[in-house]
Amino acid sequence: MADTYFCFSDECGDYKPRMTAKQIRIHPYFIRTTLLLNSNEWKTLNNNFRQLKTKYSLPLDKELKWANLWTLRNFQINKKEIPAKYDIKYLEKVDYHILINFVDEALALINSLNEKKIIATYTKNATVAAINEKSMMAFHLQEHMQRLEMELQVDEGNLGVLFIDPISNEKNEMFRQIYYELFEGGDFIKKYKFIKDSLNIENSHHSVGIQIADYISGAFSSILKVSSDNDYSIGVKMFYDYVYPNLRKGWSGAIQGYGIREVPRSRINRDWLIGQMNNFKPKTG
Repeated sequence: MADTYFCFSDECGDYKPRMTAKQIRIHPYFIRTTLLLNSNEWKTLNNNFRQLKTKYSLPLDKELKWANLWTLRNFQINKKEIPAKYDIKYLEKVDYHILINFVDEALALINSLNEKKIIATYTKNATVAAINEKSMMAFHLQEHMQRLEMELQVDEGNLGVLFIDPISNEKNEMFRQIYYELFEGGDFIKKYKFIKDSLNIENSHHSVGIQIADYISGAFSSILKVSSDNDYSIGVKMFYDYVYPNLRKGWSGAIQGYGIREVPRSRINRDWLIGQMNNFKPKTG
């Protein structure tokens, strides 16, 4: 049966051509993730998310970002007051462990959806050749558009509507133009039929879908960043509990290339991520 699908997308990290070693240490990856869900389930997801915020006494009109968790953690561990300029000042008295529990429960809402798919793309900044920023953003967006189109083509009447978080007026227009150019045929897919012809930009603090996409990006970043020297076990567990089971898969069950895609294409980086996922998968039993 034909349906309309909402596709909420958010980015994490940063990318610039010719990044310095210091910039790469701060932002080793650029990530974009998209959560696809049936629009019929959006109202339930929205209500459940709002109830979750009420449960944790979090204001409905403010957004808790994944990055805020670790900023708050650092202030609390070091017993330092949060300066008024920080947008998390209002969370100063909330134990960061409680907020981690909130994010965990928010991600768990994905598993309650009947129809959901996650797509994740990443650039490993230390290994990529210098590519201008607009082209890199286009490569990521293109991968998501292609996979959404292929996912929705199972029914001739399906339609996907893509929403992203605003960054700046200049970048918002850049993304709209990139999307339009890809949609009009500058792509492997010559004619998109299953995604809407324009990109929607909505404020993340107004959008439950984009807030959850931010948590997906954060959990995915954990499996990229984890090592024997860095403890990202909380984020890695969230990745395996809520992101990994819902990644888009090929007919054979393959995830690499279908639900996860390195940008630009690299067999070396793909094998590296497979190793990360095998080596740091939480042990059960």
